[in-house]
Amino acid sequence: MRKLLFIFIIAFSFTGCDKGEKIENKAPETQLVFESINLSGNDRLNSQVRLSWFGTDIDGYVKGYEISLDNQNWTFVTTQDSVFVFPLEQGKDTTDIDFYVRSIDDLDTKDETPAYLKVPLKNTAPEVNFIASTLPIDSNHLVVTFSWLATDLDGNESITNAFIKANNGDWLEIPLNANIISVTPTNPLDNGITDAKLYYNGRFATSNLKGFNLNGENTLYLKVQDFAGAESTPDTSNSFFVSNQKENLLFITGQDDATTSKYENLLSNSSYDLLDYGLAEKQPKFWDQTFSLIIENYDGLFINSDANIFTNPFNQRSALLLEFMAPSLQKYFNTGGKAFVTTSFTSTSDITSITEVFPIDSISTSKGQARLDQDSGLVAINQPSWPNIYPSFLIAGVSPFHPTQDAVPLYKGQLKIGGSWVGPNIIGAKRNLGGITSQIFFSVQLHQFDQDPIAQKQLLETMLIELGL
Repeated sequence: MRKLLFIFIIAFSFTGCDKGEKIENKAPETQLVFESINLSGNDRLNSQVRLSWFGTDIDGYVKGYEISLDNQNWTFVTTQDSVFVFPLEQGKDTTDIDFYVRSIDDLDTKDETPAYLKVPLKNTAPEVNFIASTLPIDSNHLVVTFSWLATDLDGNESITNAFIKANNGDWLEIPLNANIISVTPTNPLDNGITDAKLYYNGRFATSNLKGFNLNGENTLYLKVQDFAGAESTPDTSNSFFVSNQKENLLFITGQDDATTSKYENLLSNSSYDLLDYGLAEKQPKFWDQTFSLIIENYDGLFINSDANIFTNPFNQRSALLLEFMAPSLQKYFNTGGKAFVTTSFTSTSDITSITEVFPIDSISTSKGQARLDQDSGLVAINQPSWPNIYPSFLIAGVSPFHPTQDAVPLYKGQLKIGGSWVGPNIIGAKRNLGGITSQIFFSVQLHQFDQDPIAQKQLLETMLIELGL
């Protein structure tokens, strides 16, 4: 019996290996992970769907796959899953997608019976939201700036259009990539319902937003639309007031109400608009986009600040008020704007960005301190008709500065030196542009020099006259 079995095996071996006989390649087989998706009505899938598949080949290996939506036109892939965003016809919110996939083996043989799945889809309407942390505050001057975000469960790429509306005005289409929008009146001197200009990401875009209420309350609305025509529920901003421009001089205060009141008294013979930046929450969240658009409307600026550090509540950046203002002020000066600044520093203040804009090169960082008291004040340089002013109390830690090469010193301090302090004595300087004074900068807070209120008031008025304001 064992002998007969051996002969049978030998015979079979020779029979199966006849020279010249070709073994036919077997086609691969393909399967989808889900054989069916039995969903209907609101349970249908949204148009962004992940599908998975795999293939087997008994006499080789699967080198890739082809997928199709009509069983005729095929696309080659090597992956075994993918996220698909399936199209829906304009105006339709449901459809069924035919999905085919077939394996291809190492000899380019294709599965003759592709795996098939009917995918039931329902379009999901997109959503749009104002980013709450960027929304304007209760009271704004001339400009409001905000950012927004649109999403869609079917894939954000399915969003095709975005629109904005002011109050009861018309919807206006905006670009989908207009992530930061500034709204400002076309004519800043208007009052009541007017047109507004839009700036997208800091750049002017259009000037026909209807229904903006200048010197009144405003509400903004946003909506988006997807490729199937489905619209989001409009998102609504908070209600906010926007004041108009009345004068050509803008008084920007970066200090408390009591200090602001002192400067208001000193400027009582001048006409101006007031912009209060004394608290971080009152300051722009998007400084360059907002502040630049405000100040470009004015011939001149009066700015008072101090050495306090503010933190932007949106991006958490901390800096001196003048540091936040610096990029906008540089553009403002380049286009002929003028400014009178009174501020103060500490010996540790970082004024790098300020020195690039104002006629101040550096301050002393030596030990000790410079002081001014009732017997030592600010003295005009080469201007005998200009008033000298003195404080009513000791001012410690004064920061006189080295002016820039193009600066003209205006005032020096009669400094009292404490410890081993060494440094310059210049307190005020100006910069000219085209032979005309464009900047006046004092590194002390002028409201503190009130020993002679008449002289103090005269100094501020003299500086404004020097600027032609």
